[in-house]
Amino acid sequence: MRVIIIGCTYAGMTAAAQILRSHPDTEVTIYDRNAVVPSISYEINDYDDQDAEYPRLRTELSPQQLTVMGADVKMGSLLMGIDPTQKVVKIMGMLDDNTTDEHYDKLIIANDSTRIAPNLKGVDSTNVTLVKDQQDAKAAVLLSTIDQQIAVIGNDALSLGMVNAFRQQKKTVTLITNGEPILHYYFEDEYSKRAEDLLTASDVNVVTDEHVTELDDNGVGITVTTDKGTYNVGRAVIAAGQQPDTSIYQGVLAMDDQGALEIDEFLQTSVSDVYAIGGSTTLRYNPTNQKIYDPQSTEAVRQAVIAAENVMGKQVKDSGTQLSMSINLDGTTMASVGLTLARAQQAGINADAVTIEDNYRPEFMPTTTPVLMTVIWDKDTRRILGAQMMSKHDISESLSLISLCIQNENTIDFLGMYDTMFQPNFDRAFNYVNLLGQAAMAKAGNE
Repeated sequence: MRVIIIGCTYAGMTAAAQILRSHPDTEVTIYDRNAVVPSISYEINDYDDQDAEYPRLRTELSPQQLTVMGADVKMGSLLMGIDPTQKVVKIMGMLDDNTTDEHYDKLIIANDSTRIAPNLKGVDSTNVTLVKDQQDAKAAVLLSTIDQQIAVIGNDALSLGMVNAFRQQKKTVTLITNGEPILHYYFEDEYSKRAEDLLTASDVNVVTDEHVTELDDNGVGITVTTDKGTYNVGRAVIAAGQQPDTSIYQGVLAMDDQGALEIDEFLQTSVSDVYAIGGSTTLRYNPTNQKIYDPQSTEAVRQAVIAAENVMGKQVKDSGTQLSMSINLDGTTMASVGLTLARAQQAGINADAVTIEDNYRPEFMPTTTPVLMTVIWDKDTRRILGAQMMSKHDISESLSLISLCIQNENTIDFLGMYDTMFQPNFDRAFNYVNLLGQAAMAKAGNE
């Protein structure tokens, strides 16, 4: 059987590795229009030594390694069209302009999203860097080597990560969030306030009440103009939007209004034997049970593993996502999963929330650390919709637990009373996650 994969991306390489690991006799061909694949590092569902007692998860995979596994990786190959009735893709070589018709038994579309620049004068300056993913962020750090004053314009986790990176390089950083509290999409107001205090204490100039209106290349850097003032910096790093790169499939495969390929629960498109993953399609967002377009590398890899199983004859369903995020600000971890209260209410859900702060382990221990935590739930069903935490204690895995609760449609009652390990070195008799659930139960019971 021949499987063709369009896109030597996170998703595409993961799918290829998964197929070849489980079915090494499969003919796998990857086509990508780029001449080379940027250096990337991520965990992939492939192991170095299957015969070892404890095989190690491979943490980096390249086209060269895929070739060793048996894949035929053809870089510099542009997709010109697809004919699902004949199961043929038309490919043009970028170096010689030769066009060939390539037959497939199964096709996986794994294109990355494309970058959308904000509608700002001067955004195309060489002293402006647009960032939509980790690879762009890596490039932004390299491009900013000689710049000492940096403006980061954005209000997502990647923007805050860039602020951290530049601050650690001893650069003078201005963060402009275009009129929103910090990370407002992911966190309640108290978290935003504390995040701003942390950044300000780290000498970051935080600007939350201004909107960028123009960028002016002044010859030695960029003048960032807002509705209230100007900021002269060496480089502006701007959070970019994303959109599907799917125009080639127009009229052949069903798409939504954004151009994302429509898929079923098995990640199959409107045409049999054609699957779509990563930046070319949507995610099922479990808190609202709706399809959304929000490309994430972790979700792309998960989709890739599912698609790889299904093209080989299995029927693995996509479990959806809660879109968790986390960031470390000067030793304080902030993590969020699912909906905030405001977003839940905007989605038409009769939602409520409770916020508490308590120590992660007993006060009689030599030290302990408080955890600020919030849970959001549906008042009609008591189903958990989202959660947020912030602490100098590492609370990231606790958010993974609540993510599982959202996926399983568990209630605040379950969260409050589920059995947890107790050992005072690590937690309380009721884990702090239990205490959060119990606070929600108490509030729900008093209304």
